[in-house]
Amino acid sequence: MTDQFLFADEPTTPATQAETREPFHILVVDDDEEIHVITRMALSDFKLDKRPLQFHSAYSGEEAKRKLQERDDYALMLLDVVMESDHAGLDIARWTREVLQNHLVRIVLRTGQPGQAPEEEVIAKYDIDDYKEKTELTYRKLVTLMYSSLRAFRDLQSIERYKSGLERIIKASAEIFSAQSVNQLSQGILEQLVALLTRSDAAAYCKLNLEGYTASGHDDEPFSIIAATGKYKEQVGSRLKQEHDQQIIHTLRQRKEPVAYEIHNETYYGLYRTSAKHFYLLYIQGISELSDNDKNLLTLFMNNTAIAFEHAELISQQR
Repeated sequence: MTDQFLFADEPTTPATQAETREPFHILVVDDDEEIHVITRMALSDFKLDKRPLQFHSAYSGEEAKRKLQERDDYALMLLDVVMESDHAGLDIARWTREVLQNHLVRIVLRTGQPGQAPEEEVIAKYDIDDYKEKTELTYRKLVTLMYSSLRAFRDLQSIERYKSGLERIIKASAEIFSAQSVNQLSQGILEQLVALLTRSDAAAYCKLNLEGYTASGHDDEPFSIIAATGKYKEQVGSRLKQEHDQQIIHTLRQRKEPVAYEIHNETYYGLYRTSAKHFYLLYIQGISELSDNDKNLLTLFMNNTAIAFEHAELISQQR
């Protein structure tokens, strides 16, 4: 492929299989339909951390505001400067940061009329991440821009999750031996672990109710979620009903060591056996490999939180 921003002759290939990873959401704001089409075509096969892109279009500043208010997880906004007014894009950039208070989305201004908004002045006055003339944004430069912007967004998102986890830990420390506090503490630590050790945002920490348990894979499975991140967060307090592998969990239960784990199909399965023969399952999607230090941290998490839960239950029974 040449370094020209022209893709009309490129054949499009339909996806052979459904994406399993949550996509990065990209908002393209431009009053020129051709810009939307070209951007989608150029980046149709782009992936970072095996996550594809999902494009959303806005054709004016007001429409962009509505889109930004509807969802808060846009990773990148490619924003035209001149639309319904000569400074519509600049107004949206300032509104996004100051009014909407969205400091995570990466904002890249694109302009076909650089004289309308000089680069140095714009970079100095507005909280944006890059400024590009449309004529200079070739295919290769666009791909480079996507890598740098999405990596920055990904890392900022991890920091926010880490801070959220720390806040939960601080709140839980006031009454550490209550069951509610242990649950909050576990939630906070899990959020920090997932943010620090993985690129995933899908983890569930479960207590296993072994009464009537079999490895046959029935829908009524005995995994009660006590802490979670990402798509499992809404399921805390209920049973884990996802695409986990029952046979792997059954195999882990047969091992003699207190902590056993497997990584299968980019999913981490960690099983902790307490001295009272209770089991705790840590289930994290989107992991291909872990360092020895990472494995030790996850093991320590399972060990300490399981002990905390056991103590909280014992104290509750004595009251």
